[in-house]
Amino acid sequence: MANVKLITPVLVVFGRLAVASSGYAQQEAFMTADKNADTMLDQPEFKVFIDTMAASGKPIALKVKQAGRYNLAFGRIDKDKNGLLTPNELQSLK
Repeated sequence: MANVKLITPVLVVFGRLAVASSGYAQQEAFMTADKNADTMLDQPEFKVFIDTMAASGKPIALKVKQAGRYNLAFGRIDKDKNGLLTPNELQSLK
């Protein structure tokens, strides 16, 4: 039982680090894809973003890439339907 008490806090810390690194990976992928540095992604930039996230193992990005459903995913994420994705809109990929 003592081992469980010692392991639980370690697992919590690793879980938090995994979430933080996932957010960092998404931020890096966003900056890589945002070729014109306008802090928004158009459809071609979104494809680069998804491909980058898929390469890092993000399950939802892998599904989008494997199915080739970039346009469908873009349309669902683009809540205000302005043809551009903001970092806030991309939060739904978590």
